[in-house]
Amino acid sequence: MKPAARITVRPVPMVGALVLAGLVGAGVHAALPDHRPPAVAPQAAQREVQPAGSGPMRVEAGMPAGFARTQEGAMAAAASFVTTGQALLDMDAFAAEQAVRQMAAADAADGQVRDTIAGLAAARSALADGSGPIVFRQASIAARVDVWSPDRTRVAVWNVGVLSRAGVAPPQAGWAISVFELVWERDDWKVWSETITPGPAPIPDASAAPATSEQLAGALNGFVDPRSGR
Repeated sequence: MKPAARITVRPVPMVGALVLAGLVGAGVHAALPDHRPPAVAPQAAQREVQPAGSGPMRVEAGMPAGFARTQEGAMAAAASFVTTGQALLDMDAFAAEQAVRQMAAADAADGQVRDTIAGLAAARSALADGSGPIVFRQASIAARVDVWSPDRTRVAVWNVGVLSRAGVAPPQAGWAISVFELVWERDDWKVWSETITPGPAPIPDASAAPATSEQLAGALNGFVDPRSGR
């Protein structure tokens, strides 16, 4: 039997949606205008993401929205945006475009839509030979504000995405640091660009053997994302 190929899916939910190693190099690395905020020292140490009161306060076009115009709100926005991959995978092309435009800065939206739609199509094609649902669970582990002003900020998020589909993608975790350039626009934080650096990736401990796709689905039957209820 031909062994299942390892497919690595990066948690890039909007500016590229999904990156399949060797297949799609996604991500919009747009140049910021000359009036980017002044460089400042990183803001303290890493903090846990999504502090209380920072948002999201609502859902628009299937995406999180309504973040505070604070450093905590910017961290919550970046942490939320980086974990929308499953929602985008579940959408058709029209809905995905509306979702991306909801999260994107107006001047960067066209490029983000183009790369997202292409990334989603490539991901579905690469996983097409499998059976059952495509499962892509994501989490933001920690965040850091590197540059701050009330109008434009830079936030780094350490995150992980776990991909699984029976027959083609045994459960696998991809780790990355996503650096978001966010702008305050339309009374909310919007993404101007995102840059992704793989890792740092911890090694698994020996407490459990790696699960198959079927074992993962069985063990997590009934589990939902606590943020979305899905």
